[in-house]
Amino acid sequence: MERTLLLLVALSVSISTIADQASDELRKEFEAYKETSEARINALENSGRNEGYAETHDLIDRNTRDFEFHGYFRAGLGVNDDGDPMEAFKAPNAGTKYRLGNEAEAYLEATYKQNFRTDALIENEVDFFTVLTLAYVTPTVDNNDFDTTTSLREAYSGGRGVWDAKKEALFWVGNRFYEHLDIHITDYFYRDMAGFGGGIEDVAIGDDMKWAIAWLGGSIDDLDSSGTTFDNDYHFNKNTLDFRLYDIPLCAGDLQLTFDIADFSGDTLEDDTNPDVEIKDSTGWAAGAFLKSPITASMKNTFTVQYGEGAADNFRSVITAPLGIDITSGGSIDIDDTQRLRITEDIVINEGTPLSLQAIAGYEWYDNGNGTTFDWVTLGARPVYHFNTYFSLAFEAGADYTNQEDGPEGVLGKFTLAPQIQPAAEHFSRPSIRAFVTYAVWSDQFEGGVAPIAYGTDTQGLSLGVQMEAWW
Repeated sequence: MERTLLLLVALSVSISTIADQASDELRKEFEAYKETSEARINALENSGRNEGYAETHDLIDRNTRDFEFHGYFRAGLGVNDDGDPMEAFKAPNAGTKYRLGNEAEAYLEATYKQNFRTDALIENEVDFFTVLTLAYVTPTVDNNDFDTTTSLREAYSGGRGVWDAKKEALFWVGNRFYEHLDIHITDYFYRDMAGFGGGIEDVAIGDDMKWAIAWLGGSIDDLDSSGTTFDNDYHFNKNTLDFRLYDIPLCAGDLQLTFDIADFSGDTLEDDTNPDVEIKDSTGWAAGAFLKSPITASMKNTFTVQYGEGAADNFRSVITAPLGIDITSGGSIDIDDTQRLRITEDIVINEGTPLSLQAIAGYEWYDNGNGTTFDWVTLGARPVYHFNTYFSLAFEAGADYTNQEDGPEGVLGKFTLAPQIQPAAEHFSRPSIRAFVTYAVWSDQFEGGVAPIAYGTDTQGLSLGVQMEAWW
């Protein structure tokens, strides 16, 4: 009996031991299977996550490459010799002013460009894009007769590469800074066809030359070409056909020829406080020649000649007020007989080691079609001495002579000294952070017509302040 009991106990222990061993083995197999399964699941999840991240990253990267942000702005603070906000010094009947230390506003242009670069477009060397430019200006003159102004300056789309025979040709439609040509030292837009319209450009002729054609109608807001505010009561739309032939090799430079036909259907200038003025219809034409010569790697010269009549006489896409005509007395204004001759010379020396320079010379003759003629001569320069990479001293001197037949005649001289810091020892290196002191003196006949708020009874004035300017 005891032997039997011992056998049973031994058997039970053996079974239990076998069972425990089997259980341990099963547990180990299960744990191994679990680890393997979890590893596979994690691998699958990570694979999906990585693929998703790669797709998202590629999308973000592509969108970043396809998007461009450009802009321009200037801002600062200036006062006159009484400590009141500064005014700009500009000669009566002059088309522009010398700008260093002479800009009494903060102005911003922000340009957003979206390129559409799908794989198919890239493969076919085709480029589509849209451009949007918003502007903001706030004058700093010391009166209560101004408004902060915003404007939609550009909103257009373009497509390049769709014409197989002329892959460089660009088709565009919208509101655009078209032929928005200026001289920086005075911010003088000597040809400014900016406005609504559409056209085609960069169509090659032979190896070098190109042609362009555009139909343009002016965009009308409270900002002039340079971004300053102005009274736009007399600011009307017109239709212009603009023809250009450019990149013509000539005299170690490139020549551009322009021809415009403009038609204005007439309008009425309405004023709550003055009699209405009828602006008669007009058709006009204009032509121009523009020679750009890169004399050396650091020296460039641009010479222009333009002539226009009637509705096309101002080389712009809008009708603007003729000089010397009272637009508040009622009656009618006929612009069919207006004429304008404009000549400019712009030279830039961008050596920067240690001197850089921009200089301008210009002449304009204008006949307002009602028996009054005007002459305007401008001459000025802005040399900059670069002490090192970052520190420089700019000096700007400019003179404007204007003469109105049977009206005021005289000269305004403006002189500015401006220490500044810039990212590089180059004339157009930006941003530029500067202080300035500006002195202006003008003829007796201009009394009351230059900076009239602070210096209305004087023939000289002073401004000082700080300013920054940047573009990218």
